[in-house]
Amino acid sequence: MSEDTTTPQSQADVGRGERSSRSWPLRAVGWIFRTSSKLVLIALFVAGGLFIGGFLKFSTAIAEMNPQLELAQADGIVVLTGGAKRIEEALKLMKERKGGRLLISGVNDSIPLADLRKAHPNHDVVFDCCVDVESVAKNTVGNAQETAKWAESLGYKSLIVVTSGYHMPRSLLEFRRHLPQVVLVPYPVRSNRLADSKWWQDVSNLRFVLSEYTKYIGAQMRDYVSDESLAALQQAARRG
Repeated sequence: MSEDTTTPQSQADVGRGERSSRSWPLRAVGWIFRTSSKLVLIALFVAGGLFIGGFLKFSTAIAEMNPQLELAQADGIVVLTGGAKRIEEALKLMKERKGGRLLISGVNDSIPLADLRKAHPNHDVVFDCCVDVESVAKNTVGNAQETAKWAESLGYKSLIVVTSGYHMPRSLLEFRRHLPQVVLVPYPVRSNRLADSKWWQDVSNLRFVLSEYTKYIGAQMRDYVSDESLAALQQAARRG
């Protein structure tokens, strides 16, 4: 009969080894969790910084956006409905012969051309000769799509784009997607919301500009994310 030569010390070492081998997966999981949490926090911090920095740059740019003093003549002019003074400014440009024809894009179906003429009584000559109206577009993407059809039908290679300053970055982004061969000249119309140099102190103005900035980011993401995915995200955000 053999004798057990294991000493108490060696038995304790074996016990510690067994406990260590059993606790190793738990320590690994804990390390992974802590590391992942730190990476997520860093990513959120960086993303937040980029968002805030981008918003500051965007808001400063649109607040200081003004039309060119010496605007070169283009083949045509397109004005996007939805903001005060946009159509009036586009008609003035036509009166100055800055373009051959004017497209008013995104007009409500219920508004006849006669009502537009009445709203701008000093531009009958322009309406008589050189104004086209389309009511298909319901958003900025639609504006770009319908303008592309219009420009192609007329063989235009350069366009003056008239819209509000806060809307101009997103408009140019969509227009360049649909009119890659057309020279686009921005003509931003100054918004009353941004007329005050301290517009950001008004909560409603700040919320409005923030909304336009998120739409601009969404338009940029369309290069990387499908329209269906963006629509799903928007629906989820509304439900939340």
